[in-house]
Amino acid sequence: MRLLKVYSAVSNFVSAAAREPLLVICLPRGLELLAVAAGVGLLCARAVLAQVPALAAGNRFELAETIQLDRADNAVRTYLGRVGAHLGSGEWNEAVDALQQVMESSGGKLLPVTEHRYVSIRDYCQLQFASLPAEALAVYRSRVDSAAKAWYEEGVTRRDRRRLLDVAEQIFASSWGDNALFALGEIALERGDYASARAYWEKTIPVEQQGDGPRTWLAVPDTDLDLAAVRARLVLVSILEGSTERAKEELERFRQLHPDARGRLGGQEVRYAESLGTMLIESGSWATIPASDDWPTFAGSPLRSKIAPQSIESVHLLWRRPLRDSLPANRSLWGTDVPNRRVAEDDKAPLSYHPIIVGDLVLVNSQIEILAVDLKTGQPAWGHGNAVIYQDQFDEAVHAQYNPSDTLGVPRFTMTVHGGKLLGRMGSAVTSRPPEEHSMAGGHGYLVCLDLEAEGRLLWKVAPDEEGLAFEGSPVADGGYVYVAMRRSDIQPQAIVACYATDTGELVWQQFVCAAETPARGMLHETTHNLLTLHGDTLYFNTNLGAVAALAARDGRVKWVSLYPRIRRGDLFKPRPHWSRDLNPCVFDRGRLYVAPSDSQRIFALEAATGQILWQTGPEVEAVVHLLGVAGNQLIASGEKLHWIGLEGQDQGKQKHLWPDGHEKLGHGRGILAGNLVYWPTREQIYVFDQTTARLKKSISLAPWGITGGNVLIADNRLLIATSKELIALTDQSAASPEETQPVAAVNPTGIGGG
Repeated sequence: MRLLKVYSAVSNFVSAAAREPLLVICLPRGLELLAVAAGVGLLCARAVLAQVPALAAGNRFELAETIQLDRADNAVRTYLGRVGAHLGSGEWNEAVDALQQVMESSGGKLLPVTEHRYVSIRDYCQLQFASLPAEALAVYRSRVDSAAKAWYEEGVTRRDRRRLLDVAEQIFASSWGDNALFALGEIALERGDYASARAYWEKTIPVEQQGDGPRTWLAVPDTDLDLAAVRARLVLVSILEGSTERAKEELERFRQLHPDARGRLGGQEVRYAESLGTMLIESGSWATIPASDDWPTFAGSPLRSKIAPQSIESVHLLWRRPLRDSLPANRSLWGTDVPNRRVAEDDKAPLSYHPIIVGDLVLVNSQIEILAVDLKTGQPAWGHGNAVIYQDQFDEAVHAQYNPSDTLGVPRFTMTVHGGKLLGRMGSAVTSRPPEEHSMAGGHGYLVCLDLEAEGRLLWKVAPDEEGLAFEGSPVADGGYVYVAMRRSDIQPQAIVACYATDTGELVWQQFVCAAETPARGMLHETTHNLLTLHGDTLYFNTNLGAVAALAARDGRVKWVSLYPRIRRGDLFKPRPHWSRDLNPCVFDRGRLYVAPSDSQRIFALEAATGQILWQTGPEVEAVVHLLGVAGNQLIASGEKLHWIGLEGQDQGKQKHLWPDGHEKLGHGRGILAGNLVYWPTREQIYVFDQTTARLKKSISLAPWGITGGNVLIADNRLLIATSKELIALTDQSAASPEETQPVAAVNPTGIGGG
């Protein structure tokens, strides 16, 4: 039976080669005879290229320049063009009619506000309403102010954010838009959501008071708010979130505009400038609020920017547990004896495991199973004989068939826990397939939701409801909803975001974002693992298809899309380092996004509220594959080396520190920011650096235990390392109990997965 399965797989490869003459397929050693038995003799890729140089053109690619968006058509543009004509003729009612009709009929379509930045027609029309002449604005407000007032008062009385958002998003330019924004900012401040508070309050400052030149994002046309109170709050949130340099600049500007202004701040009547100045000085000695040790999703939080609260000193081996060997990457394209080509990992044994920690639970998955073990012991989490809490219905042979060798990309394994529910992506890791294989039965990935309070009981399981559609990475979640990136197979794969109900797994909404050509060009299988970033009511999506997007979490509406310059040419046999970026969600920090797309050599900083690209690095960071997070005014990133990139003033976008600074390429796995330190893994050691100065403080040798580096986590005085085949726990020897410092044997040393 096993021979028949292998023979069938070889036949599939042969058929694929016959369909596409430029597709070069290299079979693993030992299968050539089976290929002959199937009726076709195959040569390995190197031999084919040597004998038939023309086939080398199949390795090289040049991507189409076009990035597909859900753009408004010419009819909408023509209709919008009439608005200017009506305004020029003083036809205020007609101009308002035209804008309202377009907004109601085509609100979800996109229009450019700059060459590379798009917003929804709804927001575009709101921008036009806010820019109307006074006479036309009065006409508009006469139509909407009654509803705006009712919604605002209901929102304030009931502390209903959604009702206030209705005012801010649907009738922004009404007379009550500024009041709704101010109230939303106050609510966000109370929740400690400083970035959202800033975004709301900045929109209450009218256009003419925000600087020269036309605005391409929303700001109220006028206001009766006390602008000194607004600007004082903007300084306040900068102080509270730790943006010291920004707070200093804002306070200096405030002193120029409102030197003697007074008002209520923090429940007291104060002179704003004096009170804020004192607060800024004192903030340097404020105690930080203790953060949870939990690491419930990739990069620690839906913002993808968590810093673990604890660092560790000396370490001792606590336990180790074997995992299923990771699938090799791109094995048909590179062959089995070609030097490693992926950054910070081994092509033959990728570092695909990214465990999560919740309380005393360590959870880790493959595409076949989910394991739950005790953080302190490595034993099955609930005392059962087996650590596996979910098992896929297909066996390994079937899964091997549905992860074809002609695949670009590497399977990755991430999960999310929210509200006691574990959300994971399981099954085949393939997200794009050649057109003739879209309907392959049983070969697609799916989502599962497990109840951790019931020892991992399955609550629901969801598969895509149409051919050619696949889940990418694991979801993120808020109170009642689960959000996940999806991909639709095509010559130009489509990036999609979907929302499901947490309790039932029912689809709530699904939104197309963009489409663009990839190096697979619709001829090869692809494995991608794109992850969403969630902040407040907004989802951020690095598509790795030439675009970064923001979507409204409550209805999937695309708020903005920003395009960046792609690398469009390359060679599949000699891929550039940036193509190794495949776990690269947007990093959200204090109202900014930091993005390292796989189809670019650069790292970009964007304003989260608008999508405006603020700066970009040079190509010297091409080998960065992990954005570890933000420490102070530096972005810390890694790959073959460890990078510190400046975020403010003259340093923004510039590489401030690099280690090692020679030709060595040491990185092996994803590191972590913990306390005020950076833990960076290599094959033989974990190096520990000061986050601010980049000074090497110490190194942790892994040789005494015969282990290697990998993806690193720190929680509850334990350091976890996930290699390609093992999960290892080291304990902080200075804080360990006597039992924990005793030498231990491997947990389940001969088994795989189970206890």
